[in-house]
Amino acid sequence: MTEDIPGGRGGERGNGWLLAVTSLAAVLMTLDITVVNVALPQIATDLDAGLTGLQWVVNAYTLVFAALLLPAGALSDRTGRRRMFAAGVAVFTAASAGCGAAPGVGTLIACRALQGLGGALVMSTALALIAGAYEGRRRQSAIGMFSAAGGAAAALGPLVGGVVVEGMDWRWIFYINLPVGLLILAATALKVTETQGQAGPPPAGRFDLVGLLLAAGALLGVNYGLVTGPSEGWTDASALVPLVGGALLVPAFVAWEARRGDAALFDVRLLRVPSFTGAIVLSFVCRVVSFGVLPFLILWLSGMLGHSPLQTGLRLLAMTAFIMLVAPFSGLFLKALPMRAVMALGTAITAVGLLTMARVGPDDSWLVMLPGLVLLGIGGAIAFPPLMGIAVGVVPPQRAGMASGMTNTFFPLGTATGVAVFGVVFSSRIGGDLDDARLAALQVPAGSRQAVRDAVEAGQFGQVERMLPAAAREPVLDAARTAFTGGLAQICAVAAAVSLFAAVASWVLIREKDQLTAGAKEPSDAAA
Repeated sequence: MTEDIPGGRGGERGNGWLLAVTSLAAVLMTLDITVVNVALPQIATDLDAGLTGLQWVVNAYTLVFAALLLPAGALSDRTGRRRMFAAGVAVFTAASAGCGAAPGVGTLIACRALQGLGGALVMSTALALIAGAYEGRRRQSAIGMFSAAGGAAAALGPLVGGVVVEGMDWRWIFYINLPVGLLILAATALKVTETQGQAGPPPAGRFDLVGLLLAAGALLGVNYGLVTGPSEGWTDASALVPLVGGALLVPAFVAWEARRGDAALFDVRLLRVPSFTGAIVLSFVCRVVSFGVLPFLILWLSGMLGHSPLQTGLRLLAMTAFIMLVAPFSGLFLKALPMRAVMALGTAITAVGLLTMARVGPDDSWLVMLPGLVLLGIGGAIAFPPLMGIAVGVVPPQRAGMASGMTNTFFPLGTATGVAVFGVVFSSRIGGDLDDARLAALQVPAGSRQAVRDAVEAGQFGQVERMLPAAAREPVLDAARTAFTGGLAQICAVAAAVSLFAAVASWVLIREKDQLTAGAKEPSDAAA
């Protein structure tokens, strides 16, 4: 791809390479969020890791990634986005080598945290690089391609992981990052030019170190509490203390940033721009209803229906394929409709898809989810690309890194919140359907009832069968399947309602005039 894609700024030859390199980086960084899940059993066996260690193999990446997106984006506005992007790729690639060679679970967790650092440096700057190279509707087309790459990678994670684990070894999940990372570094050095110079001078004043610490602490605390709560319990100190601490740091961060003015890590005056606030709200909500639902859908496919990781990934292609097919054409929707209408359309289609998925019952095959998966792919492909462009399109160009970092921050936060909230809905439904009275009537011994509920929540139907006397197995399994699909259906119904809220929020908050005028103005002017 040596030529500029149609409509690049000023006909610069490097734009096509920039888009290709940043999109490939988005695939690499996003894939590693989901690809590891299917390899956890093999990692546990090879490294003799317990449940807590396995949870941290997943969470170490996500937590560091989420905590550092905003600080990294703001820092890139000062130090150079291309430089920060290349540094992130280098860190991620080196950390991937460490993950693959890890002799124990502690080393693997540490290297996963370094991967999260590299991912934050890359993803907070990639969008800002694109925003600096394209303008107007052409920018939306470029961001559409970038978003399609990232969205497809996230959905393809289980499939890629299944192929690698079943065909080779879990360590190759990380080793395959090495040639790709080196390719990105080489292409960045040879073909990608800095776009920050087109955006004007960087923000004035000393770098906001206090704001960085407050932001990282708040995001780390909230995300840590959200990922710990479902396993440890919401009243446990390991979840409650970081949640409360992170929540208390949020107003402290806002108050500090309001005093910093133009030198702030995050310019809170941008929240006066309705479209910017809308981009943040929608970034959060869209991840809640998409990737918040996905783990429970995978649990149903693999745990209850018994599909292998590879089979599960192949079935999820019904969603992934439409993300890849539709997202690159998001610019066509923006030519025909106002941006708020495109966002409302995408989130409304997602809501319809989730409602069709809420029909799932205990005797259904995966085909009952097929129409919903297709609609989720189409809805996400329509909504996500313009969403990524809204935030960087309503801020002064020299602050695109900060805007990108803030918007991206709410993606992992939305995922963690969705998993946590839907986990409560799921557990409550299973606990209600399989309460002690119900299990007693099915001849389940008192000492085994909580273990049965725990196994059903984890999708471990084989374990349920093994712990029961022969006479009770089929009746209990029937009740367990009914409770499990009832919980999944309830999750889909709640997510559909949240998606409808997102459609309304899109129509109310997203304003075309913000996109057309804010780029050349200061935040205080753009809000007028």
